[in-house]
Amino acid sequence: MKVKTTRFGDVEVNESKVITVLGGIIGFEHYTRFVILDFMKDSELRWLQSLNDQDVSFIICDPWYFFKDYDFELSDEDQKELEIESLDDIVAVAISTIPADVTRTTLNLISPIVINLKKMIGKQVILYNSSYSTNHRIVLKVQIDNKAEAEQLKLKLQDRIKEKQIAV
Repeated sequence: MKVKTTRFGDVEVNESKVITVLGGIIGFEHYTRFVILDFMKDSELRWLQSLNDQDVSFIICDPWYFFKDYDFELSDEDQKELEIESLDDIVAVAISTIPADVTRTTLNLISPIVINLKKMIGKQVILYNSSYSTNHRIVLKVQIDNKAEAEQLKLKLQDRIKEKQIAV
């Protein structure tokens, strides 16, 4: 099926890849049909694109990529709603916020989206009584193939560090 998106234009999506997010995403409860799209080549980030509204999408990633010791338990109710038969059938993703200053990029670890890949249903769960928050800072790894471009980026970063008098 063809999906119209604001960021990517028209995208061809296999109907079997559509995820129904039970109850939607916090603040976007009316949007329940999503698809995961690549952010950029070889990136740990992805887009969770709404099929209900072409303007609504979220940047997501595997929280364990940045936080190896991330851990949580799903309630019996959540497991039942997600129709989980085996832990091998599920993945969890975290919503990321990337501001203009990418060094301030964060992950929302307190309310991951758990997806049953076998059934293609998901749910954003809230980890009550948790030490996690909505804004855990991460460091994005930028891969640049062009050495000249990489050197320019390095020089710009060094200049910004000098301007702000940040110790390296």
